[in-house]
Amino acid sequence: MKTDPAFPVAPAPGVFSGRPWRQDLQVESGLITGMRRELPLDFQVSDALLQILASRGVTQGRELDRFFYPSLEHMHDPFELLEMDAAVARMFEAVRNGERVAIHGDFDVDGITGSALLHEALCALSLGESRVLPENPFIPDRVVDGYGIAGRMVREWANRGVTLLLAVDTGAAAVNEIKLARELGMEVIVLDHHIFEQRPEAVALVNPRREGATYPNAELCGVAVAFKFVQALKQAEPSCLPDDFLSSVLDLVALGLVADQMALVGENRILVKKGLEIFNDRERIRPGLAALLQVSGLDRGFPVTTGEFAYQLAPRLNACGRIGRVMSALELLLTRDPEKAKRLAEEADRTNSRRKEQDLILKDQAIDMAVPFVGRGDPGLVLASSEWHKGIIGIGAARLVEQYQLPVVLIAVEGDEARGSARSVPQVDVKGILDRCSQHLIRHGGHAQAAGMTLRARDIPVFREAFLEALRSKPDSGPVPEPFDLDLNLDGMGARDITRLVRELENLEPFGSGNRKPVFLCRGLQLQRQPTFLSGGAHLRFAFRGPARPSGDDTPALGREFVSFGNGEAWRRMVEREQLEPRDLLGREWDILFQVGRSTFRPRSGHYDPVQQLLVDIRPAVGR
Repeated sequence: MKTDPAFPVAPAPGVFSGRPWRQDLQVESGLITGMRRELPLDFQVSDALLQILASRGVTQGRELDRFFYPSLEHMHDPFELLEMDAAVARMFEAVRNGERVAIHGDFDVDGITGSALLHEALCALSLGESRVLPENPFIPDRVVDGYGIAGRMVREWANRGVTLLLAVDTGAAAVNEIKLARELGMEVIVLDHHIFEQRPEAVALVNPRREGATYPNAELCGVAVAFKFVQALKQAEPSCLPDDFLSSVLDLVALGLVADQMALVGENRILVKKGLEIFNDRERIRPGLAALLQVSGLDRGFPVTTGEFAYQLAPRLNACGRIGRVMSALELLLTRDPEKAKRLAEEADRTNSRRKEQDLILKDQAIDMAVPFVGRGDPGLVLASSEWHKGIIGIGAARLVEQYQLPVVLIAVEGDEARGSARSVPQVDVKGILDRCSQHLIRHGGHAQAAGMTLRARDIPVFREAFLEALRSKPDSGPVPEPFDLDLNLDGMGARDITRLVRELENLEPFGSGNRKPVFLCRGLQLQRQPTFLSGGAHLRFAFRGPARPSGDDTPALGREFVSFGNGEAWRRMVEREQLEPRDLLGREWDILFQVGRSTFRPRSGHYDPVQQLLVDIRPAVGR
């Protein structure tokens, strides 16, 4: 394999991304040596793993120890959250008085998991012989009740003698409904993470994003705030809950954090990593989640990861809250009956199949909305609807980018708050554009080609104008680079080397926002044959030439094929544009960006390959 580290000419952009490539951060060898001395592992790891850790800011002994051995003891004190002391005091008062307590959640995964967690906590909570009388949790119907606390349930609970209401993932902006509750003799504890203009008359409002908040982790979602509330109860009165209660509900917390797209760093990483342990323990996983794994095709013995959370489990639960029977999702999480769990999981699966049709409906609606803006020559699109779910707007935005070749922001409106997802073209750093509109946003984050944001619904028009103005005034700085972590010379590696690397990289999980899966660069490869089109041309399979003989008794790493998802059309366009014949493709040398990971595909017959090599991008080799 030939290499050209001098980069004598500007490299062509990636065929799939349309962008140049750039290494995220090069780490000095001295730092790697120091890290190896402090590494708290009893097994040897490669320099590659240490370089990736260093590029993500994990270099010191204490940081390394907490990264590899996260513990609930490393979490922040829950009483650092404003008004947590008042929430705990009121909850214990309800226990001592034997009060009737209700739970009001929200219809997405965060609100559903938060409601399930609080219900299990109320059922287990005691002070000596004193207990509360828990009502069945309530999740609002999206069509019947709309967004926020349902006034009809406040009245119904008051009639049933409820004196305390716990609102999770909702309530921060429910000024009128909480006022009604107080008038009817009911106090409210709000456990939320949404923004609000006016503080409601809650007895306690626990929210890491409220004005004046000093809690170190503002990235808690609703179920995580509920967990911190239960953690505070246990911290204040250790005997009020079973010793293993906090660890028993971490599966719910992990699922909610991933589904709500929170950053998986620090405290959140601890919660998700510990929650994943429950998912991967057949003795501990709750029947509903085991059944959900089964209908999703994830019960084949492979470890469950955050990828399965985001793309398989959360969509099925979200579908129940969007177009199905929302209480079925809550029942699924709470049931201990395997047969009932199976029926409910199948219901969620069928509902999700219908939800996929909603993706296409969203695209059609967004295209209809885009027509006048495209017609007048806007440099980008900002489209919003209360009919869209935040879980699918990212996919919709990506489809509109393909359609119009413009930066696109799609916004799902939920009451007074809105959540947006941005996708961009190669030449525009959409995160940089959002930085210039930050005065109209509550929070935002992401990278050059994909970003997310939260804003007030009323600010959508002014944000749209600011976004368009930022695009118009953007200096022509050229395409935004595609990032990668390390050069990896596959020509000198065997299949077992790659398998060891995959196992090492699993130590970096969970992957997600703030901790993306590593990407590697390999230079100067030649195609063994033309790429094979899969799934009607949507996907590709690549085979590259490797060494003539294995290294020792190992198979060359390049003996394994690469799969590329969703890039069939980009490859066809490149071949047609450059009028390339098969001999041209085979005669060129190519650089590639790729990822490696555990394969979860078991063929019905033939050899099982434990590793998947995923082609992220490809370009003609530098200088050739």
